[in-house]
Amino acid sequence: MLSDAFRTIDLSPEDLVAELVEARASLKSQEASVYYLERAVIEAMQERGATVLKTEDGEATLTTPVTYDYGILAGLREITSPDDMVGYTPERKVVKREPERWNMTQAKALAKLSHDHSGIIEDAKIYGNPKVKFKAKKGAK
Repeated sequence: MLSDAFRTIDLSPEDLVAELVEARASLKSQEASVYYLERAVIEAMQERGATVLKTEDGEATLTTPVTYDYGILAGLREITSPDDMVGYTPERKVVKREPERWNMTQAKALAKLSHDHSGIIEDAKIYGNPKVKFKAKKGAK
């Protein structure tokens, strides 16, 4: 808090170090508490099959980030005409070698071309760790 910062003006450097050590320990403890509470909320929401949990304090939303395996997506190059290759940037050499890239927001449209296309895209998905986003209600603590 700002009041805590102002009270440090009168402290000696040794006392400031002691305060810093204490503050860091407290922060580390709070971060650990937040981590374990978030994991418990994620597990509880997954058990219920819920993606949104509304409380009087606000709304928790469960999201799972998705990335794609470019090695598997490479199969799309073999079965897709160059005119249909949306969201794809081939490997190129500039000053350094740039790997190929896929903009999956656009490239997901390739799934509509055939069952093989949609299968490759589905197989390339790499699911990340679920995350909880909390939006507090106005006026809540």
